[in-house]
Amino acid sequence: MIRLINYILFLLLPVCSQAEEWNMVTIRDLYHKASVSKEDADKLKAALKSIQSPNECIKGYIAAAYMIEAKHVYNPSTKLSHFNNGKTLLDAAIKNDPHNIELKFIRVCIQTNAPSFLGYNRQIETDKAFIVSTYAAQTDLDLKKRIKEFMLQSGICTEQEKKTFK
Repeated sequence: MIRLINYILFLLLPVCSQAEEWNMVTIRDLYHKASVSKEDADKLKAALKSIQSPNECIKGYIAAAYMIEAKHVYNPSTKLSHFNNGKTLLDAAIKNDPHNIELKFIRVCIQTNAPSFLGYNRQIETDKAFIVSTYAAQTDLDLKKRIKEFMLQSGICTEQEKKTFK
């Protein structure tokens, strides 16, 4: 009986891994769309709230959802509050998982798009350097494709750094 249970678990392991990866792809898709559409921002927030025990990467997307939500509200005080809450959460997630390329990617995306008067642009160079140096070792092809597209289009990379992503 134990062998049968172990065999079933062995067969289900790839399915669980695929489900987790699929969820990350969905979250990344929603994140990408959320800055353009309030409806998609709400979908992202709802999807993230449904995750019971978020890891640091998911916490990074939760933080990003707060900052994106700031874009879709009208009250300046509320905008700043949402943005600062997200900033605090994202920086905490990165502090807890400093070698996570996806978290640094989220931060560099936000920092390159945030208005400069917010002063949230101090880690662009260090995050970019980390991404450039660890990109080749990444095995998540969906994440790798997204990083490549952003880094080549963002205008933050030198010609030498762009060669990393080609």
